[in-house]
Amino acid sequence: MTVANKLPFARVAVPALLAMTLAACGKNADTPAAAASAPEPGLAELKDPATVAKVAEAALPKGDAATPLSSYRKIDSGHQVMFLYFALANLPVPYEDIAQDYSSDYSRTTDSFKRNDIVTALKPRIDQEIAAAKGGRYILTEQQDNSLLERYNFEKKSFAIKEFADSNRYTYFYDNSKYTLATTNSGQFTSFPVSDEAKARRIEGYLSKYAQLRLQTYAYVQDADPSNRRLKLQVMKVRLLDPAGEVLVEI
Repeated sequence: MTVANKLPFARVAVPALLAMTLAACGKNADTPAAAASAPEPGLAELKDPATVAKVAEAALPKGDAATPLSSYRKIDSGHQVMFLYFALANLPVPYEDIAQDYSSDYSRTTDSFKRNDIVTALKPRIDQEIAAAKGGRYILTEQQDNSLLERYNFEKKSFAIKEFADSNRYTYFYDNSKYTLATTNSGQFTSFPVSDEAKARRIEGYLSKYAQLRLQTYAYVQDADPSNRRLKLQVMKVRLLDPAGEVLVEI
């Protein structure tokens, strides 16, 4: 989600179990057709971690595709991820831990009384941020880079999206890397289909010139995983914008 004049983020491989969890979500299990065709797992299958992960992912809440894009809240800081995590995790709020990441004054001092004063002063603001985040499960993240896509695949008539090439990765912002993001349905957004030759030539031209394109990911926050302080996202829409901000293609 590297953005001009904004905080950058990083992509990291997910642990093996989460990788299986994400890989199991290649299809949208909330559609009636998928639900009708998918047989119920038997007792033996439920002993398989991958099957258990698939069942758990299918049970997650799903976003509404009819939600207007204007309703998505832009996330460009790890602090926003942190507040959204506690808004959904239903856990006691660790004010001291949050202050350590959120306040440079707190992290710079070892004076216990000063630290206590800072936490006391921050509590109302932290509570306010968490309360506000509870109503913002539709989020928008944005990356700006010159290497967001693979080069044009003439056989498939598409541009592969590097961000979603592997399901076993998570992302974080550099200003607060403790709280991370991972997608549960990235397999549905691995490439931009572009059959129109003129449009494909235009995008390829940007790639060959290493232009700073923008990738916008609209997602619904499904759950907060307390085992690794991670938010699980259902990708709803992905857009590619040119350097001037014009939408080139979307899925």
